[in-house]
Amino acid sequence: MDNLKARPLYAAIAASVLSTHALAVEPASVDVGNLALTPTLQVKQGYTDNLFDSVDNEKSTSITTIRPSINLQGQKGGFTAGLNASVEHGIHYSSRNDDYTDKALSVYSTIEFSARTKLDLIAEYLKLHDARDDSGAGSSLTTDQADKASRYTTKNLGATVTYGTRESTGQIVVKATVSDKQYDNFREFTAAKDQQTRGLTGTFFYRVSPKTRLLVEGRYTDIDYDLASVTRDNTVTKLLVGAEWDATAKTTGAARVGVARKNFDSSSRDDFSGANWEVSMSWAPRTYSIFDLSTNRSAEDASEGEGDYIDTTSWTLGWSHSWNERLGSRVSYNWLNEDYVDSPIGKDDDTETATIGLTYDMRRWLTLGVDVSHVAFDSNQPNADYKTNKIFFTVEGSL
Repeated sequence: MDNLKARPLYAAIAASVLSTHALAVEPASVDVGNLALTPTLQVKQGYTDNLFDSVDNEKSTSITTIRPSINLQGQKGGFTAGLNASVEHGIHYSSRNDDYTDKALSVYSTIEFSARTKLDLIAEYLKLHDARDDSGAGSSLTTDQADKASRYTTKNLGATVTYGTRESTGQIVVKATVSDKQYDNFREFTAAKDQQTRGLTGTFFYRVSPKTRLLVEGRYTDIDYDLASVTRDNTVTKLLVGAEWDATAKTTGAARVGVARKNFDSSSRDDFSGANWEVSMSWAPRTYSIFDLSTNRSAEDASEGEGDYIDTTSWTLGWSHSWNERLGSRVSYNWLNEDYVDSPIGKDDDTETATIGLTYDMRRWLTLGVDVSHVAFDSNQPNADYKTNKIFFTVEGSL
């Protein structure tokens, strides 16, 4: 999470999933009464040549992150419950003020009422941070505003009801979420970002062949900012149609395409109405070689004073290859465009991220990895462009 901007969620997911070859540790568990306990440990050692994504005052530093985590899970009949907990500590050797400790705790359960009906529940408590950023990109605080990272607390609740199975002719999935995000420090800058979000999604799947399902999906999201002076309260509605397919052993994918509308409570802001899409596809010409393509378009909230909203488009292309049973590689490229609609300065930013990664599975319980990334930020604003290079070596182990 080091130096991660407050980019749209889907862009962060695309970057994390497609830019780095997944570690292949297969952790074992130990019995704790009737429960199974699975611990893992990840250690990263790396270097960046531009810690603050600065335009002309680049600061280099070595970085160490240590992330122990545990999963505790039990099952009885159609009831499964578990707990995930992790702590990540980051050390910046040339800028100790930017050290951080992130914590995450979640509890979850699945209740299978019958072969066709189940309920999934999850509750999360997260203590995370936004890294400082000299360039001012995203919503992170700059080094002029803060002398260390800004911290925030997020509480999430989610419930998903599923009727039918993936093999059924029809399946209905309804998901409800509630989220509360509160910043903990630098309140003169961060209080305006405190928010509560409530969401409801309903999806109907219809199987047209053994490996293809059509879908219709509706989403509603209500975003409320805590400060009365903030005029960014809004609701987002989406109507999407699409398909999920596993047409052949070589081709899989999912596509959702439709319309979205973002309505602000304040009449002083312009609403958004337009196309929205979420597409991901995989092509495996060989069982050991996979090409991935994903693209998204959405209207995201902008920080106060940066415009009414951000019209965001992202494309990611990746290639993963297993050279033998132990050695794998990953290459990816991501392009992100952020158009700040009704920005006082007409802001429009492009971010390109290229990553090359290797993993080596020494043992079932031990994987080594190395990732090299290059980020190029290009803005239409003067003196805003920057480039950042990083290299990280990773060791991940388990029982």
